[in-house]
Amino acid sequence: MAKIAAKPVLFKAPVSIGTDEYTSHLSQCEAVPTQPTGGFTDLDGITTPLGGKSTWVLNLAGAQDYETLNGLSMFLLEHEGEEITVTYPFGGQDWTVTAIAAAVTVGGVINTPALFSTALQCGAPVPEPIV
Repeated sequence: MAKIAAKPVLFKAPVSIGTDEYTSHLSQCEAVPTQPTGGFTDLDGITTPLGGKSTWVLNLAGAQDYETLNGLSMFLLEHEGEEITVTYPFGGQDWTVTAIAAAVTVGGVINTPALFSTALQCGAPVPEPIV
């Protein structure tokens, strides 16, 4: 059996939505799968595990910015419910995710940075090798 070595990487990547880059607005950008699971238990008490195709969310977190022209927070508010295309390089691939924009937090806790965290519904990320 071959022993496969891991190559951990530090995630630092430019993140674009459409034709605009929002790297300085974000501290997190990750596509996360959730596989539906269940099981069937027969009268003998034997359980058969069942699984389906994963659904995906795109987790974004960052700083609220409603002042900057074309800031990400305002962009997500103004395009709520619309499909957006998010791209970012990671692990030798350019990843493209089609997600549904959703409004993010407005406001926050006194004397702390105004941040947001959201999970956008999306399809599976599509890789394209970086050349």
